[in-house]
Amino acid sequence: MHTPSQLLQSRLTALGDEKKARWLENYVKHDIRSKGVGIPQIREVVKAVAKEHGLDQQPTEAQFEILNDLMQQPFTEDKLAAILYLQLYWKGMDAQPQLDLISHWFDQRWISDWNVCDWLCVRLLSPMVDRSPEQALPVLKNWNSDPYLWTARASLAPFAQCKSIAEHIDTIESFSMTLIRREERFCKTSVGWVLREYSRHDKDFVLQFLEEHKDWVTPEVVKNARKYIS
Repeated sequence: MHTPSQLLQSRLTALGDEKKARWLENYVKHDIRSKGVGIPQIREVVKAVAKEHGLDQQPTEAQFEILNDLMQQPFTEDKLAAILYLQLYWKGMDAQPQLDLISHWFDQRWISDWNVCDWLCVRLLSPMVDRSPEQALPVLKNWNSDPYLWTARASLAPFAQCKSIAEHIDTIESFSMTLIRREERFCKTSVGWVLREYSRHDKDFVLQFLEEHKDWVTPEVVKNARKYIS
């Protein structure tokens, strides 16, 4: 008998498209592995298996064990299934258990490319910052100085899609100052991404930040940050 995690994996594999898989692997890079299954299909598989097994009614520990198993798999679609499950069945619920779970994923290095990292940021972390900043911000602060690239990126990237972005400028400035000084491209690009969105509220702040950190910004960061500045 298959476990829910094994069932999810096998159904996603059955839906795989070789051409789509090779395209995604080439687009994302980072030596990812893909089954070639789109987000709408992944979502439907997650919902079907969750309903069949009553997953959302199981104890938190049992649910998180399934999600850990999915996230540690080598294929992108299995990892995205774990993220989509939290988005579907933990939306609006206590943020702290989810933040602890996600921290574990980063600590285990199960998130190792920008695609999965950014999906997690936009789908899970951005709403947490809006809804539960008192729980989310201390965790993101710890991540900001983490040596692991993707943990550090995830400390800042969620703010780009926050409805409350204008309320967090002090945090954004502090986190951005840390990441812009790092050598990794994807730490720097998270700064450009967030500054681009914040420029809608205060373009002068963005221009000043770019000037003050001109020794560390790259042309890619400048281009992104100035996208909405004429």
